[in-house]
Amino acid sequence: MAIIKNAARQTLGQLIGANNPPVEVPNDSQRQYAWGKREVDTYWADIQKFMRARRTGSQASSEYFIGPIVTITDDKITARSLLDGQQRLTTSTILIAAIRDTLGTMASTEARVMANNIQRDYIARRDGRHSRPQYFLTLSLFDRDFFKDYIQNWSESAGRIATTEQPSRPSHKLIQDAYSAFKGHISTALEEIYAEEDRLDWLDELADCLVKGLVFVEVQTPTSSDANEVFETINSRGKDLSTVDLVRNFLMEKSRDDEEKDRVNNAWRSLLDGFERREDIEKFLRHFWVARHGDVRSHSLYTTIRKDLTKRFETVAPRYEVRTFAAELQNASGRYIELITASTTVETLDTLLDEVKSLNADAAYPLLLAVSEKSPYAEMEQVTQALISYYVRWTVVGRRESTLLEEKLFDLAKQVSAGLSTDGVFDQITSWTPDDATFQADFEQAPIPRSTQARYLLSTIEQHLRRTAGVDDVVVAGATAVHVEHIYPQSPEPEFRLDDHTVWVNRLGNQTLLHGRKNRIASNKAYPEKVDAYSSSSLLITYDSGIERLWDAELGGWRARGIEERQADLAKIAVDVWPVGSRRDDGR
Repeated sequence: MAIIKNAARQTLGQLIGANNPPVEVPNDSQRQYAWGKREVDTYWADIQKFMRARRTGSQASSEYFIGPIVTITDDKITARSLLDGQQRLTTSTILIAAIRDTLGTMASTEARVMANNIQRDYIARRDGRHSRPQYFLTLSLFDRDFFKDYIQNWSESAGRIATTEQPSRPSHKLIQDAYSAFKGHISTALEEIYAEEDRLDWLDELADCLVKGLVFVEVQTPTSSDANEVFETINSRGKDLSTVDLVRNFLMEKSRDDEEKDRVNNAWRSLLDGFERREDIEKFLRHFWVARHGDVRSHSLYTTIRKDLTKRFETVAPRYEVRTFAAELQNASGRYIELITASTTVETLDTLLDEVKSLNADAAYPLLLAVSEKSPYAEMEQVTQALISYYVRWTVVGRRESTLLEEKLFDLAKQVSAGLSTDGVFDQITSWTPDDATFQADFEQAPIPRSTQARYLLSTIEQHLRRTAGVDDVVVAGATAVHVEHIYPQSPEPEFRLDDHTVWVNRLGNQTLLHGRKNRIASNKAYPEKVDAYSSSSLLITYDSGIERLWDAELGGWRARGIEERQADLAKIAVDVWPVGSRRDDGR
């Protein structure tokens, strides 16, 4: 059980104020800045609501409890390491800096004095003109320098200092976005206040609400292990807050020396620099674990990792060390990024990986990651083709239970990590894939309401038609160059509406591709008013796939039977486009 030395009420000003010990986020125990627009806007709205309530003067409205923080605090309380609460303290500092900078741009001397006082009292101070600043909140190594440069540094004579650090991680962009959001909110509020004196009063009130009105409970612990236990307890209640951060904290806790801690930090630096979004890091971590150990749900991922690795780290022979796991994680992350971004440099494989991405077939990535560890990229093409056909035939067109497909692929990934060959993987996927007759029957009846899936299916059929006809396929290479067109309209004019409209409108036989910007008005017109766009299209699936069958020229109305006929024709082609196993029509 964790030892808690003290649980003390602290205002924001007491936590990051000039007369209190600085707060530092330790390099081995915390995540990066992670608040996005939703959290920042909610925080601002809460502060505004608190300001209005505070004006009433009631005791109940004098403070706003914002939550607990966890620190490692020495006996004399001369230094505090922050284990939990970084997001709230960082965001509060960003807002304080936005207030400071707003004051710094105002014309009056009083505004500049107020800005300098805010800087000295709650952000950073200098003991002399040429001394280094003492920052009241210092972030961990991944965000530290950028946060100092972009938020905390300030010149009492010149105001905001031009930044030199360039944003290089997703967390840096989030810091920029939070600052811009607060500056925008403040600017909007001041637009309704015309007198300079009143603007100064409003900004002073806002700053006072933050530093005197925001209240935390600081849970002080004597050691990092105690703090980690409290941190995990807080973050394991409610939503799965930060699996990646919990794993990193755990690895730091289990590291036996500084060298191992550096190895963990290097791995995490690769993750932060390699992925554009934090959600992608979370997804990678799960897929990395699934690729080696089989399925595990996101909500139990950390518990599973901790339990398994604790056992392995404590086993004497063969010894498995923190540095080993960190190296495996770092190596896998590089391959994973190449797989999800289709940047392996093997052109034929990258084309297939683009298909996986277009399908949003995330269930394929653990298996692809496992195979990529055992085989070079040049030998992965056949397995990737088989995966795509399985996914299209089973899930997209067949509309069968996707969780069953996921379970099979996750277990297969585990088998690969245990030694199953690439040929064995291919044979297994092939055995699961619905046969031609089943797939053709499924395709003939399939509605495809999701435009991304319809675009993928139609574009891939188009590419097949062009290869078969010996026509250059560059015309459909860019997904943004074409849009999905409903031939029988999604919103037809009343006199042309089919019975059972919802049955027919999203059938694949009723969808095609057109180049250029979609004209929504024309799209809802009758066939004669759209026929020129179809007949002049350079896409084979549009001008040479029997679209005219959907319109009864004699009766002047749409034909549901025409949708069925066209879809049946597309189904015959689809059997060759997504064959069981590997593709045959392009010579591969």
